[in-house]
Order: sequence, then structure tokens, then C-alpha cells
Amino acid sequence: MIKLPDKPAFCPKCQQEKIAAHERKTVMDAETYWKKRKTTDVLSRDSIFDDPNLKTATFDNFEATSQEAETNKNRARTIAGQYLKADTQFNTLFTGLPGRGKSHLALAMLKAVNEYAERPMSCLFVSVNELMRLVKDSFNYPDSKYTEANMVELLGNVDLLVIDDLGSESSFKRDSREASEFTQNVLFGVLNKRNRTIITTNLNSKELTAIYNPKLISRMYRGIKDHIIKFTDKTPDQRSVEF
Repeated sequence: MIKLPDKPAFCPKCQQEKIAAHERKTVMDAETYWKKRKTTDVLSRDSIFDDPNLKTATFDNFEATSQEAETNKNRARTIAGQYLKADTQFNTLFTGLPGRGKSHLALAMLKAVNEYAERPMSCLFVSVNELMRLVKDSFNYPDSKYTEANMVELLGNVDLLVIDDLGSESSFKRDSREASEFTQNVLFGVLNKRNRTIITTNLNSKELTAIYNPKLISRMYRGIKDHIIKFTDKTPDQRSVEF
């Protein structure tokens, strides 16, 4: 112990240990912060929605309005459980009529993986329409984070990605149903890097083949056998309004 005039006695060794412990905690906190930024924080920070109301979607608040919807919810839970392991490599395809809950279940899967994965993972939800709009807007703003290169890098490297409403970017075109060369190049750049992607679409296989290049189709279909979840008219349209 050391006693200085007008100061309480103190132990130099104890003080050094306290300083060292504080420094270790600071380093650990910084490591945790940056690890979260690269993994579990990605979903809330970088996802791109065209419907903000979808952000609250979970398995718990999914309303199964038919036996088909209940079955599809359970299948989505099962597949999400498989994605908890980082070495699980296959794509999942939600297909069928609009307004049945495809996007809701896809986001619910992401949230489950984001929370319960064996190791922290980066998960990302992206609306195709909004993604393409932001990338095209970046042509006039080179410093935008939504440049084609940045988006291909981000989407291509997250651990689990949802590409939402695939095909809608073509259905709104007046001149042709075929997806633009630009859109196909962006999607190919992303999917060519990936083997863990969840895709939602209103289109069937014949319609997808008519819109997209065969090379892109082959990337979409990686491992989707036994991982296709389909909604039909057996499930009511949750967005319909009668008047």
C-alpha cells in the first residue's frame, strides 16, 4: 500500500489490475460491436423494403387463414431450422398467388435465423423493385451506397438473403415481360455468388423461364428440390377488400 499526503492509501498493483481489466472490457465491447454490425445488425440496418408494414412480420403473428397456409408456415419453420447451420446450402422458393403471405414467411425465416443461428449470421431482406430503383438512382450519385457494385457485394456475401417479389420488376413494364438486361445482370451477379437464398415470386416455373436468362434460372434453382412452398387459391388473399 502507498500513502500520499492528503490522499487515501492505495495499492499500485490493484490499480494496474483495474486498468488492465477495464482495457480488456473495452476491447471485448468493441469486438462485440463490430461483430454485430457485420452479422445480426445487418437485417435491421441494410434491408430494403417496399412495404414498411412488413417489417413486423414473424412466425407468431402470421395468420394462417387456410390449412394450406398452416402447412406452409410449418414448412417454413422447418426450413428456417435447417438454415441455422452455416453449412446448409440450398435455395428456397415461395411461389403462388399474391397476398397470401409469402413475403411474411420469408422475413419470419430470416428473423428466426438471425436470432437462433448456431453462430452469428448476416441476414438480409431485399425487395427487387426497390433495389433496382435505388441502384438506378445511384447513377446520378456516385457516392451512394446503393451502387451496383456495392449491392452485388452486399447481397452476394450475406449468410442468408431474401429476394422478395421476383418478377414484379418485369410485370410493370409496358413493352415486354422479359426482364431488362440490366436487372438480369445485377441478379446474376448476386446469385452467382450464393447457395443460400430465399426467393419469393408470384410466378410459376414457366413464367420465370419466359422472363429470365437460363443461366440466371439455374442459379435461382440451386438446391430448391423439396424446398418449394406454394400458395394457391385455397388460401384467401389477405389484401383483398370488398366494397
